[in-house]
Amino acid sequence: MKKALVGTLVVAVGTTFCLGGLVAAGAVDMPKLAGTAYIAGHGGHLAIVDLATMREPTEDKDRIVITEAGSEMEGKIAGMDFEATKAGGGSHGSALVGKTLVVGLLNGQVVNYDLATGKKSAPMNVGKKFCDVVAGPDGKLYMEDMADGNVYVWDSQTMKLVDKMPIGAALCGIAWTKNMEKAYISDMPLGIVYVLDWKTKKKIAEIKDEAMTFIHQITMAPDGQHLWVSAPNEFGVQGPGKPNLGPRSQKPQIVVIDTKTDKVVERIPLPDDINLHDVEFSPDGKTALLPARTYGNDSVLAIMDMGTKTILKRVSLCLGCHKKEGVEVTMDNKSPLLCGIVVDWKK
Repeated sequence: MKKALVGTLVVAVGTTFCLGGLVAAGAVDMPKLAGTAYIAGHGGHLAIVDLATMREPTEDKDRIVITEAGSEMEGKIAGMDFEATKAGGGSHGSALVGKTLVVGLLNGQVVNYDLATGKKSAPMNVGKKFCDVVAGPDGKLYMEDMADGNVYVWDSQTMKLVDKMPIGAALCGIAWTKNMEKAYISDMPLGIVYVLDWKTKKKIAEIKDEAMTFIHQITMAPDGQHLWVSAPNEFGVQGPGKPNLGPRSQKPQIVVIDTKTDKVVERIPLPDDINLHDVEFSPDGKTALLPARTYGNDSVLAIMDMGTKTILKRVSLCLGCHKKEGVEVTMDNKSPLLCGIVVDWKK
């Protein structure tokens, strides 16, 4: 049996570079997971994956249709005009409140979907262009906007906007330390993670790194101390004071920040076709689920072993359904793009 090729290189400053994605078949056992993953996409629907079987979506029952298709490169990003808006839909992230999915759309609307009944609400106008919807430690929902750089705070019980926090240019994710002393917010085209004193809601630091040129959603690790930053880095640095929309200069990777020091302590390079957009950890903290774009004819759910930082499996999320139904993607350079993940874990 071939041994897994796993290694790390520790440099003088203490940052660890893991060789992610290099593992021999059978070297690490697949985890036994129990839950249902919902992955939002530009097609306006969410792909459904039973984590116990890891079966790729191929049937109508394997998706939840929320709205029409849309692209994140349409309309405004960071206050700048890009492609003219041809479609007003596209889902990008969702949060689970009880058995209701609260879905944020690329047109700034929010739709509630009842998993028990299959009924969805009428679209509610909230922001401009949402990247993610995150359940906060206070029970409210926090929606990061890529168009105006605000975090919209939503009360899921009253279905009303209760606050709006101007933070950056084009926001994608938010996460909190275990003690709720600090919050972290990612700014996609600036490649910055902002650190906020959560009591005052004031910025106290900005974290930058050469491995973060174009970043997406962020997730706090199970230890409550290490922040995982989705850094697919589709674009590179363009110049001082400008959004990072230049030629790609970095590989897709996960950047890990120690929240005690607010320093980057680990970088986990990924294969070129795993352009992750979010991270979800299993309840036991042994597995990471990475929804990722290939920028080809599919998006995938990559399963990572936390002990070795290796990819154990990829689950196709789009291709099976599209081939069966004869669907041709006509936007986003003809690539089906999936984004944020939320999991309903079985207890």
